[in-house]
Amino acid sequence: MFELDHVVYFTKKSPTEIAQEVSVEGIHPVEGGQHLQWGTHNALLYTKNSYIEYLAVENEDITTTSTHPLTQQLMNDLAFREGFGSVCLRSENLEEQNRYFQKLGYRTSGLLESERKTKNGAVRKWKMLFIEHKIDKKLPYPFFIQWENADDERYAMLREDGTIQPENEKLTITKCIFDVQDVNRKMTHWSRLLSLPIKGNQLKLGNTVFEFRQSKDTVERLQAIEIAKDN
Repeated sequence: MFELDHVVYFTKKSPTEIAQEVSVEGIHPVEGGQHLQWGTHNALLYTKNSYIEYLAVENEDITTTSTHPLTQQLMNDLAFREGFGSVCLRSENLEEQNRYFQKLGYRTSGLLESERKTKNGAVRKWKMLFIEHKIDKKLPYPFFIQWENADDERYAMLREDGTIQPENEKLTITKCIFDVQDVNRKMTHWSRLLSLPIKGNQLKLGNTVFEFRQSKDTVERLQAIEIAKDN
């Protein structure tokens, strides 16, 4: 079963501004680093087993010419709104997932090698996989990630460099709420893609719930997330 790895929030603010201005349950994001090949940079707010990524343009010359699907969506969305843009699901075997999606008839990006240079100069690496679709105001499919390091090793490194403090691990993203124009149609597509049963207007992942709400807005996006804090 898939687990939520992170949600992506598109913003025009710099990681420094986000780290100073944003607070979730009294916890501030940290400056993440740079994606030099995409011309973007980010701030990150970790929870117990997922995180929020605040993604912004750092070098517009690079970003506007990038063919990376998430960068293209970033530029598309920032033309009319700031806000949640997409969700990323964690996988332990993206090659197998890619074959499965293609067997279902989806066209994919294939596995994309990715990396981020952190503020202290360390390099984090991972692989990504996207379902090909038109980038517009319709709800984008989730994309998928496989980290170079196992989760426990990755979190240990994040604790060591101060990205994750004990208070972060008291937080959990319990629900992601999507506003769409046709709930039944969208849920059918996502249920098939993720091999998850439909329960009412929800899909239950390993560590969170996806909920779909009817909306008349022409913009279909992740609208909100719910976060619980351990006492």
